[in-house]
Amino acid sequence: MARSTFPDDLMQVQREWDHVYRALAAPRPYGTTELRRRLLLLSARIFTDPHLGTNRPSTGWAELRHQARLDGRKAGRQE
Repeated sequence: MARSTFPDDLMQVQREWDHVYRALAAPRPYGTTELRRRLLLLSARIFTDPHLGTNRPSTGWAELRHQARLDGRKAGRQE
């Protein structure tokens, strides 16, 4: 599989966003205020990243999410 076209730090932020989102979506999450604040902060970091561009940021974010999930699955198999 080809290497991600996104920088490693942006991929890490997206993986953390996925983790926080899943924690917030869990039944009866603990610390919802902190989780929501963290999700907002991570979202801002993703959407303001210059690598995503300004023309169609939602398209870039969709690709970032896809690549981060694939990368996370691949890392999970190697552990």
